[in-house]
Amino acid sequence: MKYLNGVIFVLLSLVYLSFSSQIKFSTNFLEIFLSQKSIKLFDIAKKLGATQEILVAKKGFDDKSLDELYEIAKELKNISGISKVEITKSISKEMKQYLIKNYYLLSKFDDSQISKQTIKNRLQNIYDKIYSSAIYEPINTYDPLELFSFDSPSNQKYTKLKNYGYVLKAQTSIDTSSAFEARKLYVKINNVLEKHTDTIAIAPFFYLVENSAYIKSDAQKIMLISTLFLLVLYFFVLSNFKLFLNTVITIGSSILSAILVTYFMFGSISILALVFGISITTISVDYMFHYYFHGDFSSKKFIVQKRVLFGFITTFGVFFIFSFIDIALFSQLAIFSAVSLSVAYFLFSAVFIYLDIAPCVLKSKVEKIRGFKPLYVVIISMLMLLFAYQNLEFDNNLKNLDYQNSKLINISKQFNESLANKNYQKLLINAKSKEELLQRYEKLLIKHPSMLGIGKFVYSDKKCNLKVKKLNNYDFKTLKVDINNYAKQIGFKDAFVNAYSGVQKQECKMHIIDDMKFTIVKDEDTFYTVAFVSAKEEVEKSLHVELVDLGKTLSEDTKAMKTTLVQFMLISVLFIVCILFYISGKNILFPLMYLLFPLSSVLFAISLFGKINIMHLFALIILLAISIDYGIYLHSTSTIRQTKAAIKYALLSTFCGFGVLIFSTTVALYSIGFVITVGIGAIFLLLYASL
Repeated sequence: MKYLNGVIFVLLSLVYLSFSSQIKFSTNFLEIFLSQKSIKLFDIAKKLGATQEILVAKKGFDDKSLDELYEIAKELKNISGISKVEITKSISKEMKQYLIKNYYLLSKFDDSQISKQTIKNRLQNIYDKIYSSAIYEPINTYDPLELFSFDSPSNQKYTKLKNYGYVLKAQTSIDTSSAFEARKLYVKINNVLEKHTDTIAIAPFFYLVENSAYIKSDAQKIMLISTLFLLVLYFFVLSNFKLFLNTVITIGSSILSAILVTYFMFGSISILALVFGISITTISVDYMFHYYFHGDFSSKKFIVQKRVLFGFITTFGVFFIFSFIDIALFSQLAIFSAVSLSVAYFLFSAVFIYLDIAPCVLKSKVEKIRGFKPLYVVIISMLMLLFAYQNLEFDNNLKNLDYQNSKLINISKQFNESLANKNYQKLLINAKSKEELLQRYEKLLIKHPSMLGIGKFVYSDKKCNLKVKKLNNYDFKTLKVDINNYAKQIGFKDAFVNAYSGVQKQECKMHIIDDMKFTIVKDEDTFYTVAFVSAKEEVEKSLHVELVDLGKTLSEDTKAMKTTLVQFMLISVLFIVCILFYISGKNILFPLMYLLFPLSSVLFAISLFGKINIMHLFALIILLAISIDYGIYLHSTSTIRQTKAAIKYALLSTFCGFGVLIFSTTVALYSIGFVITVGIGAIFLLLYASL
């Protein structure tokens, strides 16, 4: 039986290995912070090409620079994951044919009646221009009276980055919210650009790749420090190799169990839920410390230390409550933590009794709880909470949590200012049919005449038929006779014999072609298209029109996430208070202060030094789950010295697992470290003030 702990670990390892090929660790960071509605919104936007653009600029406006840009374009086309690369703004032959065929339908038509004198005057002006101009003056023989007007594409053949050089645009077809897929494409693009000097590039997923790499490096340094601290704590201080080895094996078993259960429940595991879940698992070492310092491992029967049992139930209960939250990261994290803590509790209580671990010998010293009034601490805590409530401001900008990548920020600013990307906003329009979608676009166009989208090139059947009717009702036959008569009088021969020919033979057979740069996609039973509206115009959002703005969407979802987290935290606090009341009755203030004082200290400190963010709230959940345990452990204890030693090592273990993040230069990680460090400091203060 003394090898039972190792056997359980081996069996769990074999089960894990048998499923390892199926277990997926998700690196899609949008799934963590965005609601399901927002995730779908951006998935549709990607299919429409609204968020997949890569911009590359080559310095210089000479032919040599342009030739090199064409070489870069050729190399990028060979990269898997890049679906399209273009340099020139010129339209394709297919697009030209489409515009010629549908010219009368797509153009604005002035259907006001023109007098004979006006016809004569306009033709005379054309004649005078031809014979007075020093250069060739082209004549629109098909529309000499300019009844039709169409916004033609820009005459500029190439896109230019102001004060820098020519620009190429590329599109990617990969899932750029996946860190793994994004990094592969990022490396391939940079391998191409490294061979060409004076080139700069930007794409939305560049931030994900570079920032995640920096954060990973930063986290690895912090975790190295954490591991060294834990080794010193578990091995050198305890000086018990058997206990150290079996504790590590137990943590390994609990992590493997949590991975398997989380996988079977969710299908995939968020990489962040995995990382933080493993760190939270180290909380279970608290149980080992209490059993070890109280000599419970020599009992030879399942260990039932009521303080540890109630501490486990409370912590498990908090994570169980959070398992119902509708936020992917926290629901997975809650399940992972609840399972890992349960397995660890069982192994420490039922398996370690067979390991023949000698009891820890502490110097005999009688300690009593001092004349310490918990009411004073509770009152101080409530005052600090009141101060924090009045002064705390929530930071819903997730970008503030990220690594501030000055290089990419400056490049992005350079492209945005030069290409006027900030001058428009993207709208996602949806409907149950293509016809209904185009009609919704056209209705929106009335409010925003400068809007660009598929409706510039393709009309709904309703609009097209009205346009055909409008053309057919106009008296082009008489108009053509008048034009040709006056043209001959002025001096033209047969220049306008084809004027307005075919204008009344138009048919509504419009269709989408690739070169339109706008399209319609179908997802499930709904059709979608993207439109662009001036950023200065206010767009009224509805069920069928949504703004595609990652920053604003993240902000809105973060606000909603904050509200949900606070609600679940309040439910958890109520649950904890009920447990404490059951344990301590009218003496509830003593254990309760171990919840309120750390919590209020953290919120008070944040209100003094800055805004509270979503990662602060995340860390408060962890603090909430563990801090109350210490109040339960100390309540009515008769073994003060042993309990104090166990709590001291448990607090140090928690600091090694989370508190060391305070040394991180990444705001997200620092925020977690700050909360845990301040919380642990508050518990240490209570611990030494009362013992």
